Amino acid sequence: MTMSVLEPVVSKKMLWDWPVRICHWSMVLLVAACWWTAENHEIVYHSYCAYALLGVVLFRIYWGFFGSSSARFSHFLQTPAVAFQYLKTITRRDVPSSAGHNPLGGYSALALLFLLLLQIGLGLFSIDVDGFDGGPFADYLSFKTSRWITDWHEVTFNLLLGFIALHLIAVIYYLLWRRQNLTAAMLHGKAFIAAPVQPASHWRLAIGVVLVAAILWPIIM
Repeated sequence: MTMSVLEPVVSKKMLWDWPVRICHWSMVLLVAACWWTAENHEIVYHSYCAYALLGVVLFRIYWGFFGSSSARFSHFLQTPAVAFQYLKTITRRDVPSSAGHNPLGGYSALALLFLLLLQIGLGLFSIDVDGFDGGPFADYLSFKTSRWITDWHEVTFNLLLGFIALHLIAVIYYLLWRRQNLTAAMLHGKAFIAAPVQPASHWRLAIGVVLVAAILWPIIM
């Protein structure tokens, strides 16, 4: 039986461009660095890591609108009904792999970005118990309000850790049960997909970097 010329050929193609992969692994490293510096009371380095993480998150959000086709939110964010239908197939092994985030993974990625942005945003207004070290905007609030925000900064981080743990469980599940190595695809960028990814221009990349730098500059300075 011959294959129709119109039938898409599933082969190993580029799925994740290098900006997506750099953002992904930078978030992994910077979240770990933020945790370590906070646990060891290295507030100055904690701030540096948080600013870097904010830049990465902001760029990933920008890239979700103007990046390559697989990086865009419109590519992997499905309706709640589609996500619910996908949830019904979670125990099956014969579900074909998605070209990017599956319907549940798309919402998970969005939730992680939101929690990261919320966590960093709260940190900008947080202050330590002695009132000496704090975020760049802590001085605009009363000490009591900043301490209240600091408490929520810690609560949000615990919630973030829960979502990260859920993400890791999902990666292991797909590797062992469905034989889909999601980590490898995020390392080299390639996966077995039918339609090729439409890359974004270098101009869009440059614009994103400039916009993120313009947002970070007044915060850091």
